[in-house]
Amino acid sequence: MRTDRQLDDAISRWLEAEAPRGLSDRVLRATFERTRKTRQQGGWQALLRRLQVNRMLAVLAGVAAVAVVAVVAVGLYVNQPGGIGGVPPTPTQAPTPTTAPSPTAVPTATPVPSAAATPEPTAPEPTYGPLAEGPYVLVHEQLLDVRMTVTIPAPDWHGLPTFTFLEKHGMAGPPRGAGLTVWGGNAFVYGDPCAWESTRPDDPVASLDELVAALSAQASRDATAPVDVTVGGYPGKMLTLRVPDDADFTDCDRGEFRTLIEVETGDARIHQGPGQIDEVWIVDVDGTLIYIDAGYFADTPAEDVEEMRAMVESATFQTP
Repeated sequence: MRTDRQLDDAISRWLEAEAPRGLSDRVLRATFERTRKTRQQGGWQALLRRLQVNRMLAVLAGVAAVAVVAVVAVGLYVNQPGGIGGVPPTPTQAPTPTTAPSPTAVPTATPVPSAAATPEPTAPEPTYGPLAEGPYVLVHEQLLDVRMTVTIPAPDWHGLPTFTFLEKHGMAGPPRGAGLTVWGGNAFVYGDPCAWESTRPDDPVASLDELVAALSAQASRDATAPVDVTVGGYPGKMLTLRVPDDADFTDCDRGEFRTLIEVETGDARIHQGPGQIDEVWIVDVDGTLIYIDAGYFADTPAEDVEEMRAMVESATFQTP
């Protein structure tokens, strides 16, 4: 059995170690009363007399201080952003951070767009497909400084709005294709449509007569003699060109058989296959050369060829 001195030391150590962990005065008093009643007579009374009142007060004060610090710490944690409750502190209550806080994005008001700032609806992209019968702008003035309109006389001609190419049944290639195409402005006429990379002239054609002469002189074309015509009230020339039946496009530069290329746009007349026939109208519209090409093949239905000729005859031109 421990002596009173040993018990005294043990209780003192216990008070110093355990009391600051949150034991209240009520618990301490109950513990001492329970122990006093079960201790042998005289030993506990002597020990209690040796306990100093000021030591008890110091211990109890320590317990209270720890409790106050714990309450404050819990309160600070609860009021931190993202802590329990999620309520950020007010500017006067914000605790001093031990580390620099991360920057917080400041919300800004979203301006309400005015009626003037509302974007206009975007027009859908034009799609290639069948076109309705009737007037059709084949060439827009923004492309060639000339607006060319033709009348589509029958259904199943395909193209894009204000595009310079129309195809019957959506097909211009062999064996039965038909396509009406327009070029304009200054152009280089190749000396040889197959060896076109090495036979492009240094200068583009400058007049209707020069263009007719360059086309008639092309190698392997067998051009017909030009005839005078009037298209849309403007003077012009008409002739027929033909791609040789035995032409092998794989032997041509880049596998292409070409007639001419526009200077401004870089668009070239590239033929669809051997044996293609091209009825060509060249019109001088107030100084702008317009080259109209109706291309077809020996097996192309005659009515498709007649429809292309009818569209050329219906052509009208507008200039700025």
